[in-house]
Amino acid sequence: MPRKIRLVAVGRVKEGYLRAGMAEYEKRLKPYCSLEVIELKDEGMEKEEKRLEKYLGPNAFLLDEKGAELDSIEFAKLLSNDPAAQLTFIIGGPYGTTAGLKKKCGCISLSKMTFTHEMCRLFLLEQLYRAMLANSGRAYQK
Repeated sequence: MPRKIRLVAVGRVKEGYLRAGMAEYEKRLKPYCSLEVIELKDEGMEKEEKRLEKYLGPNAFLLDEKGAELDSIEFAKLLSNDPAAQLTFIIGGPYGTTAGLKKKCGCISLSKMTFTHEMCRLFLLEQLYRAMLANSGRAYQK
């Protein structure tokens, strides 16, 4: 059974080039995992926190600029832990997420740099693909 991964994101991706990149990585991920993408309405951080809470759990990770920084191999190891468990990755809206939400789950950072929440979705999908390649013994550096 393939790994189950859920990506929960606030807001819609408007830029066509980002949607095309996301579609490409979603297609590449199909042999490696079952990916569910959930888009939530951008309603402000407090309302979003309440809607995001139902996706929290021991295998939920919030993308946050102050979260743990992992290199690609460390990220791949995170994905290889307990392969039967569904992993959930949460990306907040354009203004981020509340401090309360950050305390309720693990936080990881894609970079010390700041990116739009839309770009983070593409970057996360690309890193998920690299991790899946690494975990299957295939070259992930291309």
